[in-house]
Amino acid sequence: MRINAGLDTGDILLQREIPVAPDDTAVTIAPRMASVGADLMVETLQRLRAGGITARPQDESQATLAPILKKEDGRINFSRPAVNICNRLRGFQPWPGAFTSFRGKNLHVWAATPTAASVAPATIAVEGNRLLVGAAENTAIELLEIQPEGKKRMAARDFIHGYHPQPSEKFGAD
Repeated sequence: MRINAGLDTGDILLQREIPVAPDDTAVTIAPRMASVGADLMVETLQRLRAGGITARPQDESQATLAPILKKEDGRINFSRPAVNICNRLRGFQPWPGAFTSFRGKNLHVWAATPTAASVAPATIAVEGNRLLVGAAENTAIELLEIQPEGKKRMAARDFIHGYHPQPSEKFGAD
């Protein structure tokens, strides 16, 4: 895009879209974006030199604010719907990460997926080796990989067998 007085408000010269897979995180998508961006930069410069680009204004109605992230932004808010929680988790890797608390200690969530289960927000549900936690709008997330404070990353089933979470317990309630 062209540079002007505003922040990221200049005319668009060229752009590309790339698909975002359901399991992509900021870490997995960044190298693909860098590669596509590098190729696009070369193409843009070549076409500018040849006079083959028509700049077009950005659609202001599609603009969104992207504030600088703070550590606290990674705290999981279970009053959000499950899809929103999982998307934030994916976008917040590697920093600020996604975390909550359990029994007074931090619990880092490395991987989770929305699930069809209906569990009260922040409430823990164990179904066999599956660790579920309720979210807003009668949704839930299944925690897949987590890391209790001071411990190594582990699969949810290992957390279940080691910590024996009770159905009445909640995440983030300290």
